Amino acid sequence: MLEKYALIKAIQALTAKPAKSFSVRGLAAEARLSPGAARTALDFMRKKGIASLKVVGKTFQYRANLESPFCRQWKILFNLEELVDAKIAEEIANKIPQVHCILLYGSFAKGTNDEKSDIDLLVVAQGKSKADLGFANKFKREANISILSLQEWKRKALEDKVFYENVIYDSIVLHGERPVVL
Repeated sequence: MLEKYALIKAIQALTAKPAKSFSVRGLAAEARLSPGAARTALDFMRKKGIASLKVVGKTFQYRANLESPFCRQWKILFNLEELVDAKIAEEIANKIPQVHCILLYGSFAKGTNDEKSDIDLLVVAQGKSKADLGFANKFKREANISILSLQEWKRKALEDKVFYENVIYDSIVLHGERPVVL
C-alpha cells in the first residue's frame, strides 16, 4: 500500500536494513527506483535526519539514523504495515477465544528492530488458552507470542514490574484495549 510513492519506497528500503550502508545506486536497486529518484529521496532523508551520510573515498554511503525519532516513527509505520498485511491480529483473535487485547512490544514496537529481530506479541485472553498459531510462514523472522489469562497478566504486573511497565508504556495495541492493572 505505502510503497507506491518513490520517497516512501526509499525510506522503507533504507529502514528495513538499518545496519547496511547504501550508495545512491545501491538504494535505487534495493527500492527499485531510478538513481535520480533515489538521490532526491536521500537528500530529503538527510535534511529530515532519517538518513546519515558517511563519505568513504569518493563514495557516499547512506544509512538509517535510528537515533532520530522521525526515522523510528517511519520504521514503526512499516512494521505495522507488515503485521496488518499479514492479518496477524485477526488470526489470533479468531483462534483464541475471548481475546482481551493483542499488544506488539519490544524492538518492533520501538522502531529499533533490524532484519534479525523477532516480533514480540502479548495476547491477554479471558482464560488460559493453547492455540497453534503457526506464524512461521508469514514472516521472514521469528515471532514470540506470549498468551496469558487476565489473572496471569495481573500476577505478572505485580511480580515483574519492569516487564509490565515496558509492555504498558512501549507497546502498540493491535486489538482491544491496553491491559492496565490498577
